[in-house]
Amino acid sequence: MTNLETLPTSPHTEDRGADRRVLVLLAVLFLVGFALMMATGADREPDTNPAKIIAGYDTTDTAIHVQSFALMAMCGLVVFLGAGLRSALAPRTRSWTADATFGGFVLLAMTYAGFGVTSLALHHAVGIGDPTLVAATNLADTANFLPAMAAMICIYVGTGVTALRARALPGWLCWVSIVLGVAAPLGPLGFAPFMLLPVWSVVVAALLQRRAG
Repeated sequence: MTNLETLPTSPHTEDRGADRRVLVLLAVLFLVGFALMMATGADREPDTNPAKIIAGYDTTDTAIHVQSFALMAMCGLVVFLGAGLRSALAPRTRSWTADATFGGFVLLAMTYAGFGVTSLALHHAVGIGDPTLVAATNLADTANFLPAMAAMICIYVGTGVTALRARALPGWLCWVSIVLGVAAPLGPLGFAPFMLLPVWSVVVAALLQRRAG
């Protein structure tokens, strides 16, 4: 009689474990990138005096280009993270709710790209020195958070519903995810899910990796 303990591990199981470890790494890199993005970003109001913006702006050409390129790299990382999470949530069957999660990460990457575009545009506007142009660009730069709300609805609710059905994550985390997704479009409440997303991603990736092991 064959001893089950001596049977070799399925290569599919090993591959899945390796994929989950990569998913954890992507989530950690996302957390680091998000922290850097928030640390280097400026907090301005839509009606900030353009003369004040011009006078207080101190970002060099080199710095803005480095920030822009780094942000685009993070956009690509976010798409891979979403693809990995979608695969880990529904490894044996396609689920349209898991697809919604991936779509949310794609939309999030586009939102971050929008942050980079308006930030670079503001840099050029300040360089030109036209207060009217600076005011208009600042309006765009402070109003591009809305797509992030839609992204978080898809990410949180898609993950929560999929994991709940597949029992891929603890039930409490599934329900917390759904609540965060529902709160995402509720005005100022949407800022909390936005700030929690990188930490949430690390927790979800770590739990998925643990269950794969």
